[in-house]
Amino acid sequence: MYENYIFDLYGTLVDIHTNESKPSLWENMARYMTLQGAPYDSGELRRAYRCYIDELRSTPETEVDLACSLRKLYTEKGVEPTNEMIAHWALMFRTLSLQYVKLFDGAREMLEELHHRGKKVYLLSNAQRLFTVPEIRSLGIYDLFDDIFISSDIGFMKPSKQFYTALLSKYNLDPKTCVMTGNDWQADAWGAHNNGLASMYVHTKQSPEPAGELPPDCQKLDSIIDILKY
Repeated sequence: MYENYIFDLYGTLVDIHTNESKPSLWENMARYMTLQGAPYDSGELRRAYRCYIDELRSTPETEVDLACSLRKLYTEKGVEPTNEMIAHWALMFRTLSLQYVKLFDGAREMLEELHHRGKKVYLLSNAQRLFTVPEIRSLGIYDLFDDIFISSDIGFMKPSKQFYTALLSKYNLDPKTCVMTGNDWQADAWGAHNNGLASMYVHTKQSPEPAGELPPDCQKLDSIIDILKY
């Protein structure tokens, strides 16, 4: 029925749990930066990290490139960080905050089957490139997408029109040939609907609790592999 299958990542294809509030995370990151010549204590680092992100977010749909905030953390302490330093900071932070990350059952096989049927498969994720690309590579699904769109690259996040348009415009896609699949009733289901796309919704433990009805052109799935029925 559809030629172009667009997916959310976290909570849809990938089962993930992180904890960015645990004191040990900020203690270790502060120690790490101090050893690099950018002295922080854990409380100061945590406050600055959040402050710099909030400063860059002008609207609820604006996405921040975390690399810009991390760079400011260093420069405020007189250190000019390299891109490699920024990437290493992000991976260490993610590793220390990560409880687990894994594919939902059947996700890889479903993506492979869509390709076998000649469909185009795209990723449209509210995420940070610094974390997301290494994770999807480690999960072995990076090459199963025809293209990957990450909100930190675009500057907007779902359900914004700008984020959906970035994909549709690049490939000149007819929205009628596309379906968006995600676990967020507003960002994915209504975001797709408001941009002329049908959607499929799968409720997982990472899903925000719906505060309203799903759009009329949204198909509710019991599991991600049920996509292959449509």
